[in-house]
Amino acid sequence: MRVAPPPPELTSRSWERRRKRRRRRRTVLLSLVAVVLSLTVTTVTAVLVFRSGSVGPKTPQAAAEKFLRSMAKNSINEFEQTLCEPKRHQAGGILREFNSGLVDVGQELEDMSWRITNETRRSAEEVELDVDVTFAVIEKRTQRREETPFPMRMQAVKDRGWYICEIQILTL
Repeated sequence: MRVAPPPPELTSRSWERRRKRRRRRRTVLLSLVAVVLSLTVTTVTAVLVFRSGSVGPKTPQAAAEKFLRSMAKNSINEFEQTLCEPKRHQAGGILREFNSGLVDVGQELEDMSWRITNETRRSAEEVELDVDVTFAVIEKRTQRREETPFPMRMQAVKDRGWYICEIQILTL
């Protein structure tokens, strides 16, 4: 006598397939939630960093010092960070103009010194600084050193720190 085979619902193990499908769906759903969450956190962090930017120097004198130091080093990145927001896109042109106008062909800038002589407050957010800048250049052919004074007037503006917005070279 033979035993009858079990009914198909008992041998097909459909409950196992359903459990695997549920587990797969749950894994996909959790993965999607993790990706969306990480993208959200990354975006929020990027926006906060971009909006806050860098904080400038605490005083107008420090802003002028940083400006002139970056100019002496011929560092475009540092120079750009010393300028106020509307002038930053012009940083490369401003630095090139200073370098070409203040140091002649065949000369090399050896040293640059400065002294802030006067500070005039226009408002709580705006200060005008008079600065005596001296460029020491060396003639490449003769190795002769020459010091040239350049009085400058700078306008420093306060916006999350102090930044230089206007630069004028005064006549001697």
